[in-house]
Amino acid sequence: MSKRHRLQNYILRRFEVTIDSISARGWGQGTFLGEGERRIPAEVRGALPGDVVLAEGRGIDKGMIQAILVEILQSGYPRQASSCPHSCVRCDKDTGCGGCTLRECDYETQCRIKRDILVSMLKQNGLDMPVDPILPCANQAYYRNKMELSFGPDGADALGVGLHPSGFRFEVISMKHCDMLSPLLVELAQKTEAWARELGLAYYRFRENAGFLRTLTLRHGKRTDAYMVILTTSGESEVRMGDGSVRDANDVVREYADRVLATLNPPIDSFYWTTVTPQKGRQTSIDDTLIFGSPVLRETMFMPDEAHALHYEVLPHAFFQPNTLQAEKLYQVVLDMAAPHMTPNTPVLDLYCGTGTIALSFARHGHRAVAIDIEKQAIENARENARKNGLEDAISFYAGDTAEILRELLDGQANFDGFLLVVDPPRRGLLPPAYRQILRIRPDTLIYVSCNPESLAQDLARFKVDGYDICRIQPVDMLPQTAHLETVVLLSKRKC
Repeated sequence: MSKRHRLQNYILRRFEVTIDSISARGWGQGTFLGEGERRIPAEVRGALPGDVVLAEGRGIDKGMIQAILVEILQSGYPRQASSCPHSCVRCDKDTGCGGCTLRECDYETQCRIKRDILVSMLKQNGLDMPVDPILPCANQAYYRNKMELSFGPDGADALGVGLHPSGFRFEVISMKHCDMLSPLLVELAQKTEAWARELGLAYYRFRENAGFLRTLTLRHGKRTDAYMVILTTSGESEVRMGDGSVRDANDVVREYADRVLATLNPPIDSFYWTTVTPQKGRQTSIDDTLIFGSPVLRETMFMPDEAHALHYEVLPHAFFQPNTLQAEKLYQVVLDMAAPHMTPNTPVLDLYCGTGTIALSFARHGHRAVAIDIEKQAIENARENARKNGLEDAISFYAGDTAEILRELLDGQANFDGFLLVVDPPRRGLLPPAYRQILRIRPDTLIYVSCNPESLAQDLARFKVDGYDICRIQPVDMLPQTAHLETVVLLSKRKC
């Protein structure tokens, strides 16, 4: 009998799970005693490290039972009632949102859990060392600057606009509450849903490649208080209405602008219509049309004050740190860690630079920088951000695979002696080719910015073996109510 077949026996069955860790998405992980005295791994939504819970199996993923929490038999951390009506386990059409997995813990407890996860990951990799207290987020609500909602069935065969319930790929929860982005988000979702239902518009059905409405995105400039809406639909030029009539898609979208967006307060500054057209054997076509307003969302970050502000023009699909005000604190930690190891002339090598915020932050304080990222669009956006801030002459940008670009530069006799190195890799951490090129440079000082404690701990263990001291570890809470954690680490070839 295969392992998966054995695990199938626990679907819709209840079992007692001892939780000893937490996953990246904030679910408790542990084991229970199965048939034949086997220890069966399980991931339980709503459970936390130290809990003993009664759980019910609902699915299988990566050799692990996916389960819902039925009852907490022994609690590892104190809980509180959730303030969000959507956040509990999926039991009716309006529940099951899995976005805020730590909402039932008070904020102090959330920070303790996240720091404990980081410490545990470090110890698992042989790194038993001090970790600074977590840098908390001043705003635990309305902190996000972007959220994408989906159109889909609301659990009762009606069109809904909202987030997917945890474990459900196609259903959505019609949004009645969300205190993560802005109060305007709920109003936008509800008015959009009412308009779409009135016209009888169909949500997009992936399996059939049919239907008009796909997603609805709201972006908010936290420093500028500007709003951008992106309505994403299928690429069909004509849309069938609920009464059987057919209308031009462009007319329908412009009616949406007049009947929904024009009624919102505060007003929308920018509205894009994005069409997505799958093409057999070819790359999916994605086209943006600016219906009204500014082509960009303007945002500002203080580094650390208005005198050192960075100004951004964010395109509709460009990445930007989801918590603007806390991102300012994150990057200030990077600057503060670097300061004792730099002179006014110390240049910076910024790997995985994205839209260039770290390189721009150092350039704003007078340092030259070299910045590399694999995403060409991100580099184009970074160059434009540098130009808008008058820093284009201070930063050299390269688009391409980090390891390949570094290899080409080093083979071409580029000299990075005396550079401060900053790496901010994706969740998987540093892949071996990039790590090897970093060791060729062997900078005296390296700052590692991580969004994943697991891959961070693994990479730090490698650096330690290769002669680097780990001088300081500073966790930063970027996304309250979730298990997400950013961490900034200072490493040095010299003794700390």
